[in-house]
Amino acid sequence: MTRVPDYPQLRQFFEGYLHEDFVQEHKSPDGALRAFEADASAAELRRFRAEAKRLLARVESEDLEKIRELLATLGASWSPRSRAAVAKLLAAAAGRAST
Repeated sequence: MTRVPDYPQLRQFFEGYLHEDFVQEHKSPDGALRAFEADASAAELRRFRAEAKRLLARVESEDLEKIRELLATLGASWSPRSRAAVAKLLAAAAGRAST
């Protein structure tokens, strides 16, 4: 079972950037990710990427409904259409270079 304290940086991202108005503000989950990356410190980004890698490994073995529940637990209002969409966002979060 995933515990919210296991992912503090992801929770900050999901609550602060993938909230109920994220489409109006950021247009897409990737836009929200870019905004978070622009706002976060280097230390926050390192922790965020490490958490994204861990969560990506978990998501690969979960069904979509469980993934949606997990994202909601972490504070996201985003309801992805597929596991692949979540994996794509987490892979981008885990792999982007610091700016």
